[in-house]
Amino acid sequence: MQAPRIPQDEVRRLAALHATRLLGSAPEEAFDRITRMACRVTGAPIALVSLVGKEVQWFKSRCGFEPHGTARDISFCGHAILSDEPMIVPDAAQDRRFAGNPIVLGQPHVRFYAGVQLYSVDRMKIGTLCVLDHRPRTVEDADLECLRDLARMVEQLIYHRQLAMAAQSLQAQLGSDVGDGIGGAGVPAAAAEVDFFLTHDILTGLANRQALVRAIGRGVNGWRERADGAVVACVNLDRFKHLNELLGHRGGDEALVAVTRSLQQHMGDGDMLARAGNDEFVLLLNDAGDETQAHQLLERLLAAVNRQIVAGGNEIALTCSIGYARYPDDGEDADALLNNAASAMRHAKDLGGGAIARYAAEQRSELGRRLRLESHLRRAAANGELFLQYQPKIDLKTGHAAGFEALLRWQHPEYGVISPEEFVPIAEETGLIVSIGEWALRSAVAQLGAWQAEGLPPLPVAVNLSARQFLQTDVVATVSSLLDEAGIDPAVLEIELTESLSMADPARSVVVMRQLRERGVTLSIDDFGTGYSSFAYLTRLPIDKLKIDKSFIDEMAHSPESLAIVQAMIAMAHRLRLTVIAEGVETADQVAALRRAECDQIQGYYYSKPLRAADCAAWIRERVEQAA
Repeated sequence: MQAPRIPQDEVRRLAALHATRLLGSAPEEAFDRITRMACRVTGAPIALVSLVGKEVQWFKSRCGFEPHGTARDISFCGHAILSDEPMIVPDAAQDRRFAGNPIVLGQPHVRFYAGVQLYSVDRMKIGTLCVLDHRPRTVEDADLECLRDLARMVEQLIYHRQLAMAAQSLQAQLGSDVGDGIGGAGVPAAAAEVDFFLTHDILTGLANRQALVRAIGRGVNGWRERADGAVVACVNLDRFKHLNELLGHRGGDEALVAVTRSLQQHMGDGDMLARAGNDEFVLLLNDAGDETQAHQLLERLLAAVNRQIVAGGNEIALTCSIGYARYPDDGEDADALLNNAASAMRHAKDLGGGAIARYAAEQRSELGRRLRLESHLRRAAANGELFLQYQPKIDLKTGHAAGFEALLRWQHPEYGVISPEEFVPIAEETGLIVSIGEWALRSAVAQLGAWQAEGLPPLPVAVNLSARQFLQTDVVATVSSLLDEAGIDPAVLEIELTESLSMADPARSVVVMRQLRERGVTLSIDDFGTGYSSFAYLTRLPIDKLKIDKSFIDEMAHSPESLAIVQAMIAMAHRLRLTVIAEGVETADQVAALRRAECDQIQGYYYSKPLRAADCAAWIRERVEQAA
């Protein structure tokens, strides 16, 4: 048997534990309800909320276990708090850390243990939520996931309990002071404790925006006197909502904590890091140096955040965008510095993400335009401002027309034609993408019906679906209704899905895809190569076509590596019996290279720009005549 080691941060850890005021406290139903649930979920006879003190582990809640605690030397939880990952012991009798342990050899005869660490508000490990069994066993992944969720519930309980007790203490101190007619020494301490809980984030332990605003306000006078070049930087994680969908909220939380630790490692003693939103951090850098030094520091912070996260056997890139404002050039108070840093951050994201941008006055006009676009976009479809253009696809072997892709456009009354690269992200962020996507789908199917009524030969039309539209609506019922209403062959409707969309909820994606295929609709994966999937993953999807992203086509002419990648993509797709489409084809050299690689279809300005619906009929007839 091995006694658990003492953590390096033991003094801080014990201080955090005692600050909870849980040790020796009376039983509470809220905690007991969680341990009972842990037993039911995992099928274990024992569940504990264990707090690891200096010499003992004490159980705040216990289900199926009588003692209130044990010596720390024989505790499983003492070992568990030494790691950041849940500790699983399938058979304690076969584990050298616990073989010979009195609670293994004697009552309660523990053979199996699974414990998830519990963190204080300042991210110190104070104990575990654990389950135990009298027999050797394993724990299912789904059960462990539930145990993690229950552990987070325990942490929330501890946090709110501490906040309530601090508030009660402050109220009592204030009442005592009024009665005594004197200023009590306990009031500042009680008020400080309440203030701490109200100004700190429970997940990361960081200060929140309220505390940051105060810190900037306190710092302004000093910066003015010393003429220091302080910097306020806003750090936003790129596409974090999508990452959350792929990893699940627990995985997203773990990523946020990891980012927090990485940023903290690159900060000076006088600096401050705060969490200002779900995916946003703000840094107060009191002495960032001159512009070159400040930019170099922010580049190190950018590099510290950027990482690869493995999910489902695939690597996902986590990147961030940083915007910053300098005192006093870009603002002389907290509101101005924070607002201008946020404007610069949005500008960095508009550059494609993974970038650093300093505040500039023109960014305010960019923000104003974005807000106006968001407001006007809500009425764009009803006002008849949205329209579709159709870009032809050509069969490379025959040169004949192979179909169209429906491309969404917006004719804004003030700004003219707005690029989808500008308004589609706004639609996705605001949720308008669902109604706009349904409008586009309805319009494309109606156009197919109109061409059929004109006696034109049937050519497939591809329509892009957003993740929300695909996974959060009954898209199968919508498509079926539209096809029946238009009276067209389902095979002429092609649904394009991005590869990352198919991974957001793989199980549901496959179900919906199969239902659409059963309805006779053609399915294709768009922008292949830009997301996280692989050919191995594609074998699980019921798809018909694969579209290679334009970025690979652009690089082919001057990059042998890109050409080799495209050739390999085409060859692998053909082995999976998929039709391959190359998009963004603009030169004869690209056409020749794709023909040699035996690409099936191409789409791009080399053959035709996107056409208005009214011009497509003439184009189709001309192609039919050429083919004849």
